Amino acid sequence: MIVEFKVLGPLRVRSGDVVPALGPRKQRLLLAVLLGHPHGGFSADYLIDALWGPAPPPSAAANLRLYTRGLRMILGADRILREGGAGYRLDVDCAEVDACRFVALVRDGQEAFTAGDPVRARRVLGAALELWQGSPFADLSAESALGEERSRLEEWHLVALEQRIEADLRLGEDASLVAELSALVSRHAFRERLWSQLMLALYRSGRRADALQAYRRARRVLIDELGLEPGQELRSLERAILISDPELDRSRRADGPELHRSRGTDTPELPARPPVPAQLPGGPLGFVGRDDEIQRLDEITADAGVVAVVGPGGVGKTALAVRWAQLSRHLFADGQLFVDLRGFGPETPLHPGLVLERFLRALDVPPGRIPAETEERAALFRSLMADRRMLVVLDNAASAGQVRALLPGAGRSLTLVTSRLRLDGLATTHGVPRISLGPLPMADAVALIRERLPHHGSVAGTEELAELCDRIPLALRIAASRLEMSTYDSAVAELVAEMADERVRLDRLAVDEDEISVRAVLRASLRPLSEPVRRMFRLLGLHPGPKPSLAVAAALVGGTTGETRVLLGRLVSAHLLQPVSGDHYVMHELVRIYAHERCLAEESADQRDQAMTAMLTWYRDAANAADRVLRPKERPNFSFPTRPMDFADDNAALAWFDADAANLNAAVQGAARSHPALAWQIVAAMYSWLQRRHHTRQWADLHTVAAEAAVRAADPAGEAMIVGRLAVIHSLMGHTERAVAACRRAHRLRLGLGDTLGAATALLNLGAVYINARRPEEAIRWLEEAAGLGASLEDAHHFHALLYSNLGEAHHLVGRLDPAMSHYRTALEISETGCGDRDIAQILVSMSALHRDMGAYESSVSCGERALALAVRTGDTLLRAGAHVALGLAHGARERTEEATAHLEAALAVYEELGHDEAGAVRDHLDRLGAHLPGEAPR
Repeated sequence: MIVEFKVLGPLRVRSGDVVPALGPRKQRLLLAVLLGHPHGGFSADYLIDALWGPAPPPSAAANLRLYTRGLRMILGADRILREGGAGYRLDVDCAEVDACRFVALVRDGQEAFTAGDPVRARRVLGAALELWQGSPFADLSAESALGEERSRLEEWHLVALEQRIEADLRLGEDASLVAELSALVSRHAFRERLWSQLMLALYRSGRRADALQAYRRARRVLIDELGLEPGQELRSLERAILISDPELDRSRRADGPELHRSRGTDTPELPARPPVPAQLPGGPLGFVGRDDEIQRLDEITADAGVVAVVGPGGVGKTALAVRWAQLSRHLFADGQLFVDLRGFGPETPLHPGLVLERFLRALDVPPGRIPAETEERAALFRSLMADRRMLVVLDNAASAGQVRALLPGAGRSLTLVTSRLRLDGLATTHGVPRISLGPLPMADAVALIRERLPHHGSVAGTEELAELCDRIPLALRIAASRLEMSTYDSAVAELVAEMADERVRLDRLAVDEDEISVRAVLRASLRPLSEPVRRMFRLLGLHPGPKPSLAVAAALVGGTTGETRVLLGRLVSAHLLQPVSGDHYVMHELVRIYAHERCLAEESADQRDQAMTAMLTWYRDAANAADRVLRPKERPNFSFPTRPMDFADDNAALAWFDADAANLNAAVQGAARSHPALAWQIVAAMYSWLQRRHHTRQWADLHTVAAEAAVRAADPAGEAMIVGRLAVIHSLMGHTERAVAACRRAHRLRLGLGDTLGAATALLNLGAVYINARRPEEAIRWLEEAAGLGASLEDAHHFHALLYSNLGEAHHLVGRLDPAMSHYRTALEISETGCGDRDIAQILVSMSALHRDMGAYESSVSCGERALALAVRTGDTLLRAGAHVALGLAHGARERTEEATAHLEAALAVYEELGHDEAGAVRDHLDRLGAHLPGEAPR
């Protein structure tokens, strides 16, 4: 009995009047894969990969056998499915499979058309199109294993439509085609043949103006989306319509084939075949820059047979490829082949077999001699190309696999591939060199905008506009198109002001109701990716800082670092993410904004909050782990035991803070209202880094935000900690009254909480504020009160060391040198017992100054040298500068000018780099030594 297999639409099987159920989804997928290549042998491994992907379950082999038995029961074991040495295969006749009949009918229709019989061509192609019941394997649309076969059949469908419409045009069915063609060009905007058919149908229907408007629409789509001018056919048709060329009507014959006749003769004249293929599209409009990349292509192509241009969507890969190809076409005497592989458009990517058929036709292979199988077509293509010097441009490749079958092999030809993917597989298997295309340099980006403006002079705001467009050519062209018709000078500034708002930026980078837009390009780049990868992309849109790390991405998605690295790698390969040093990644701003949009649209509020909380918690715990390394003997910020990272020493902890500072800062700003407790806790964990790096402005700003966040979180202990540290920076910045108020607030909060150590520390800080304000007697009063309050505290080594050190400094200021030395020695003894290197170094710097004032210069130098060694070990740049000053002054007091100058100049370099106020005092010391500063005249 004849069994009918239907794949054009949902997968169905009919045997007589019976339509059997085909079982579970994997069993139907197995049948669909076998139907894609009837009579072909498939190994079990191949089918397991097709059904389950690269990570099949342990039961996959057993389940494959189960699904095979299920199909045998449905289709008949005696003739449908067989096992042999090649594995599994399906024996069917072409007449039994609607897709096979469909392709055969389309080929018959093409041959009829070539033979000059549009009546028969229309009849045969109409019969083929009646078989089309929708997208192939429609009920298995999510299965990637069917992607190539689906793409192949959909391309045949479009070919059938175009050829049938061509037959209708020959037969005078013009007006009836307009509606159908208008719908088709909306769905398939890059198919120039459909646009030309629409233009011709409109013209012949008496709608000349609409035909020209259709050309303008086609041109705008091609330029804005691909950066390409329309091809020769469209441009020639536009010119013919403009002059109402009589040939446009002569090609329409109701009685049969189209005959182009020579003047004065009835002999049919067939269009002459061009001597060589010349398929390059028109040149990109307003091509700007890329001189370095063009030169690089010249260098690479001198030796390579294949080269790839890769980069994100909209960056101008096609424009560059076509530009270089046009400049270099004289090198390829045998012609140029060009195809848009449709890797990331709204349509299904082209199957390599269909591309090869196009190429073989262009190389003058008769349709009847083109093999049916892709592998045979590829072999014939390689044979024909072996002795030719041709350029093959494979634009917009979806994968390395799509490209491999299209490579001409050994010979003198060159293949130029473009893709939004990195094509790592092609680089691995074929050693293909790649040029990675990024944003335009600022000068070129500005030139691209200004070229489209009605006034080409210097226009204020174009650099800002270029930066808001990420200097990506597509975005720049869309922005410029908004300004193209403007007649007022403020248009650029107004557009910049609008686009500064991230919420509307992508709206401004869209035309034709989002048909041509940055969003459309990014949406297309995401479409082929798996859902876990797309979710990783969405969640990265929540990250507030510029450079998320692998570890924080893992926290966002709730996976292991190994799993997350794979997901991030997929985004990197798609040019949606860029790796940078230290396992960090960056997104272009427009990509980040789109990721945030998709996150808001596709993740629930609970999912977003869960991811945000996990990310912020990771930042808090990582920062706290680093802080504990920097302050091992001081009171902990809080008692969260989690340590997501380990740091070998102070330098490693400081390096982590340096690398993630912008992320931490942005995390605090973003969390201050939504997650206030985590916001102030992150700031608390940053304290020692802010101190050591002397980031005074950032210290003040972050602690101001954190204090408000602690209040919002109703956490008086957190507020007390933050306010106490805010007092320190107010004092260092010379804001004494603010510092005093902050100390008093911290003291009241600590007393209310019963925190004796915290309350005593607040009084100690108040004493330090008065020391910085050069009011030592007031300082001594508050320090002694702090001593009384903290007298009973045991193991508070850091508190007591700071207390006696500050008492020493206050007594030093009023000239009581012996009590000052006594306090310093007590502080040093405590710090050496229970504090860290940094505390010891600070006390030694102070003792060096006191020894110098007491005339004990050798002791002053000794303290300074020890302080410097400890400061270097801690990585505290500012403390190191203080030790250099102490040594410089000690050597100066001994009239050792050379040593003094070296230390003071080392200190000055640090202070100048940090913008520290002490730089002026150090210059004064050098002046008194009569030193010559680098690059300056003697003073």
